[in-house]
Amino acid sequence: MQVVSQNRIEKIARNINAMDIYYQYSDDAREWRFWNDLNNKLRKILKGLSPEVKEQIRQLCNEQEAKYFNLI
Repeated sequence: MQVVSQNRIEKIARNINAMDIYYQYSDDAREWRFWNDLNNKLRKILKGLSPEVKEQIRQLCNEQEAKYFNLI
């Protein structure tokens, strides 16, 4: 089983919940780039986590954002 601190789990969930999942519609290039970079970083982090850790993160996430990141 992968060991990830509760603090790290909470930080990942907080970033997921803060994610603007409609950023693709932004006409501000800086805003789009910021959200796109965050999206890519979060997906990379999630890809390396075990299903057990992902479940802990999912429990802290809003439903819409959890679906966006395929946690549900």
